[in-house]
Amino acid sequence: MSHPLVWCVGGLDSSGGAGLTRDAITLADIGVKAAMITTQVAIQSNTHSHSQHALNASAINSQWQTLAYEQSPCAIKIGAIADDIQGLLLCARMSLLHDSANNGEGDLPVSPYDTVTHRNTPLIIWDPVLRTSSGGQLSDIHEDTIAALLTNVHVITPNIDELGVLSGKSIHSHASLLQAATSLSNTYRIAVLVKGGHATWHDNAVDILVCGTQQRMFTQHRNGHNTLRGTGCMQASALAGFMAKGYNLEDAATLANAYIKKVRTTVTTSQNEIAHAVPVGMPCKAEHFPSVTFENDSVLFRDITTTNTKAPLAFPALKHSQLGIYPVVDSAKWVARLTKAGVKIIQLRLKGTPLTARKAEIKQAINHVAGTHTQLFINDDWQQAIALGAYGVHLGQEDLATSDLNAIASAGLRLGISTHGFCELQRIKALNPSYIALGHIFPTQTKVMPSLPQGVDNLRRYVQLCGDTPSVAIGGIDVSRAKPVSETGVSAIAVVSAITQSSAPEAALHRLAQEACYA
Repeated sequence: MSHPLVWCVGGLDSSGGAGLTRDAITLADIGVKAAMITTQVAIQSNTHSHSQHALNASAINSQWQTLAYEQSPCAIKIGAIADDIQGLLLCARMSLLHDSANNGEGDLPVSPYDTVTHRNTPLIIWDPVLRTSSGGQLSDIHEDTIAALLTNVHVITPNIDELGVLSGKSIHSHASLLQAATSLSNTYRIAVLVKGGHATWHDNAVDILVCGTQQRMFTQHRNGHNTLRGTGCMQASALAGFMAKGYNLEDAATLANAYIKKVRTTVTTSQNEIAHAVPVGMPCKAEHFPSVTFENDSVLFRDITTTNTKAPLAFPALKHSQLGIYPVVDSAKWVARLTKAGVKIIQLRLKGTPLTARKAEIKQAINHVAGTHTQLFINDDWQQAIALGAYGVHLGQEDLATSDLNAIASAGLRLGISTHGFCELQRIKALNPSYIALGHIFPTQTKVMPSLPQGVDNLRRYVQLCGDTPSVAIGGIDVSRAKPVSETGVSAIAVVSAITQSSAPEAALHRLAQEACYA
């Protein structure tokens, strides 16, 4: 199996603690191939910077051309740029990439859902390294060159000080950080991932991803046990690597954050001792992953950027944790039919149905499951579910902002929520839902999805991150795929067309259950 390729542009650190050496180690650790373009050599130890020696533009250009002749990268990660000459050369090279792939019409803008598969050119990430952790000055580029670079890259990953330099603003609070990041994002149509470990105004360590009006905050408890060099390089190169592997921007940011956490918890040194990272592989345990909030989430549930004591929401547990096959149907008649067939859980999805008809269908469906072991969830229509006394509600991510979660919890209804990747999964865990839906696992014809199919390997990781919360796999699952899906440990398999479009629905249900070893 071939590994995706990332070009790393930046400086060589003689101590091995940061720069291109750290980029290459990080990328190899997560299964990504790295190629190097050296801009300068930094002669330094872990604690002292002695000197920096910049390569001339011709040498950098030759490296770029040589790599381009052999293989195009999925992503390009840029680190330390010594001076304006180097910066403008890289701008010229990046501009040619954009123009050649898009007939001079420019590249696609970045969104949190962006992946390298959505792009016509390599995704370019700039980690604007200005100084080394040992105290050396790495970059002497001026305002016009910074603007030219920002025009040609897609994602930047500054720390607090670097954000101030790029934006020309004083960063002294959460509000000023968001203002500066949003201004850069809107002006240059780029994503800005601010590494917030030095933001003293946050109780926890909070990285913030800004894409226009959209925000994602990734929160970890602070780790003050050791001083680990090269974390900025590692995080930016991990972000590039995970995107090169096909993860969208918000999932890659989640994974990169978790990777750094795993590295920090793996390194063992005495307090205040300077440490180098060791290979740790893909993050997989819940303890490594950040809590995630989106813009305005603090209105919905506890603000995890602070240590406030606002009680989190909690929804009742399901009657059955091992759920089996989970049909999603569009009428009360289907609910009645499949309840008689013995399903433990079912969802009524009434898209585009007028209010009066919805009320009637929901009421009938509730009557059909009364006195049975079937757990009925109503898709989206939480007001009617509360009013009519339904068992539970299923919401999509986009419905969280428009639903009254407190009302649902107060009414004693169970809550299931859809997720489409690591970022959304980490977001909704703070809500303590009754179950978490994970998808879409395979290509599906049921609805248009903004994300790519997640696959069984990612599903297995998601199930582990769900912990004790029941999990439901959904999307393109049929009889031929039921066994490998169930082997991930998922609590239920949701199906739509595999049953409703079958000529013998009850037989299809039982065969699915047998293949998944749920029978």
